[in-house]
Amino acid sequence: MEDEGPDEELISFANDVGMFYEDLGLPRAWGRVLGWLLVCEPDFQSAEDFANVLHGSRGSVSMTTKALIRGGMVERRTVPGDRRTYYRIRPGSWTALLEHQQESVKRLRGLAERGLELLRGEPAERRHRLAEMHSLMEFSERELPALIDRWQRQRQAEREQRDHPAPGGS
Repeated sequence: MEDEGPDEELISFANDVGMFYEDLGLPRAWGRVLGWLLVCEPDFQSAEDFANVLHGSRGSVSMTTKALIRGGMVERRTVPGDRRTYYRIRPGSWTALLEHQQESVKRLRGLAERGLELLRGEPAERRHRLAEMHSLMEFSERELPALIDRWQRQRQAEREQRDHPAPGGS
């Protein structure tokens, strides 16, 4: 009776990821599917798997997987001899998500600049909210590329260490 289905704690995790994304203004199903793909075994799942495990409708699963594919987080996959389509987290998608955030930061900086221009000549007390926004976006725009670069170098070093361990290491 031990192997009757997915672990309830894993399903709970997927639901919590769903709530996180819902708090960001995205559909809860979006986060639930992503959450499940982060912990499921095997790492690819069919629409039927999602519907069964997450108790979602086929229509909701279909719309969600299409949105996640468009967003670059999930990729489709087929298995020889199986007519179903499977989905998994696209390798590198979290880095791509952060790179996409760079564009949002750039846009917010531009909006802050526009707002500051509109308030040119106004007292500093009136401009301080936009000035703070602009300062943070300018800082983030400068720092995010270096952060992503350091992350990629660290991941590469970890892969090299895993694939080619030092001789005689303990």
